[in-house]
Amino acid sequence: MCGITGYIDLNSSIEKRYIFKMLSSIKHRGPDDTGTYFDKHIALGIQRLSIIDLKGGHQPISNENRDIWVVFNGEIYNYIELRKKLIKKHTFATNTDTEVLVHLYEEHGEDFVRYLNGMFAFALWDKKKQQLILGRDFVGVKPLYFYQKGSRLVFGSELKTILKFPGIKRSINTKALELYSFLGYIPQPHSIFENIYKLPAGEILIFSKAGLRTKKFWDITNVTADKENSLDNLLKNSVKLQSRSDVPVGVFLSGGIDSTLMTYYLSQTVNRQVKTFSISFSEKSFDESKYFNQVGSLLNTEHYSTNFNVDDVLNLFPKITQQLDEPLADPSLFPTFKVSALASRYAKVVLSGDGGDELFAGYPTYSAHTAANLLKFIPPAVFEPLIRMLKKTPISYNNFPLTERLILFLSDFSLPLVNRHFLWMSIDKTRRSISNFNFENNEWLNSLSIELSKMSVDSKVKPQIIDFLTYLIDDLLVKVDRASMYNSLEVRVPFLDPQIVNFAFSKNRKHYSFFETKTMLRKLLKDKFPNFIVNRGKKGFGIPISAWIQDPLKDLVGDYLNNPDLYNYFNKKEVLGSFKMHVNKKANFGRRLWMLVIFSSWLENWK
Repeated sequence: MCGITGYIDLNSSIEKRYIFKMLSSIKHRGPDDTGTYFDKHIALGIQRLSIIDLKGGHQPISNENRDIWVVFNGEIYNYIELRKKLIKKHTFATNTDTEVLVHLYEEHGEDFVRYLNGMFAFALWDKKKQQLILGRDFVGVKPLYFYQKGSRLVFGSELKTILKFPGIKRSINTKALELYSFLGYIPQPHSIFENIYKLPAGEILIFSKAGLRTKKFWDITNVTADKENSLDNLLKNSVKLQSRSDVPVGVFLSGGIDSTLMTYYLSQTVNRQVKTFSISFSEKSFDESKYFNQVGSLLNTEHYSTNFNVDDVLNLFPKITQQLDEPLADPSLFPTFKVSALASRYAKVVLSGDGGDELFAGYPTYSAHTAANLLKFIPPAVFEPLIRMLKKTPISYNNFPLTERLILFLSDFSLPLVNRHFLWMSIDKTRRSISNFNFENNEWLNSLSIELSKMSVDSKVKPQIIDFLTYLIDDLLVKVDRASMYNSLEVRVPFLDPQIVNFAFSKNRKHYSFFETKTMLRKLLKDKFPNFIVNRGKKGFGIPISAWIQDPLKDLVGDYLNNPDLYNYFNKKEVLGSFKMHVNKKANFGRRLWMLVIFSSWLENWK
């Protein structure tokens, strides 16, 4: 795991000095080693976290003729199998997975990425062709940003590396900001700044004197599953493949179905006691300690846990927001940071259960869509008296409050699938505008709706695909990447193995019913764990941000809402009105207010 950055100017000689400031800004991603490569028109840089071939894996790495160079962030899990084939024709100078890239490119050209099973972002320079190729793994586990103008292109693992390059303006992308105000994250290919983009997952970018072009190497509409493989075998093989490392591998354990399966398969794979890492909460509706303690005990793990409380938010706030170069309003970033800090004391690599909810239908939202389809012939007005009655009940700040969920369902069930799904999943479900976001006529949402309408998949699967293409890639994976990398920790995601993704989405498999989520995963657990674990409901990894804004975080929130720059972008009357209603327990605007606080702090640090 590493951080990469660089720049190219095909019409002018580059200056070497910029690369060092760019690398310094992402040293946290790879504190073990620094490497650079320079040619007349290009500079490549790498900050390395040593995982495979600890002594011999210095980057950048070249081919035998030293005319192809690469810097690489991530892991190629099938590198041993690829190496066995390539070594018949190529001489390897290292034992790293990185070197596979240059030789695979020699064999297959731009199509070499189709052979890779891994999480990755890379920059490959072909000196003969004077061509730079950037690539990002098919799910987007690893980030990659770029800026291009004329003959110049600048790239980096984090946005901050590009900002270190001279002459790049920091103009806020208002379309991206509107999406952030609604979703709490900024979806690809947008970034918070104009003219800086995220390379979409599953794409390569080719830059040469002929110009810039992109090319997809994976698409969710083209999934095909191996008929011979069971889900049990696929998960077992994925964990085995992703536990390849020259350092010990641990697991983030919440006690939920996904992380429990990761811990089980890893304990079956390695010949040692597995290290597991967890976060507990004093607030009962957020705490999962009874589950992760039970799983840890049953599997005899070497378990480490730590409690998360409101003081952690206050203590971590400056540390996280000073690094967070693009606003991300997911409050669980903070406990993810803390559990990553804990894990980094005992391990360099951990497995995560991310992806299980999207692939195998773990969110209660999916069952709500089933109910909505059953009620679609009933006029929404029938439920208006019930909605008015529910709105008179006391405001709850618990995790997934039932009354709030029921109001949302009854208010939106008659909307088209994409619209209601985003309203249910959004950060701000009130539709009371505090920015210029127009939900009914948003270009990004409309284009996503069109893309989904072209997919020949069952309507039950579409909500999972929406979450896979948006929430997973641009919120959950971003959160884990930043929280872990700020602590120099590598996180791997076995659920996002290509074969498992293909299995989950092929043949319109049904992973949930009206009464049960994650049907297939629960079935795998039944002969391995007690019903206490198998039948547990979805808890979600969050923090009681709404309750904490009532008092212990009230001053912090108030201070950031007093930032005058905030109101260049948001409606001041609506913002302050939301804050007043929230602290007076007239409404639950916790996620909305946290989104504003994160953006306000971002303005202070990065604008």
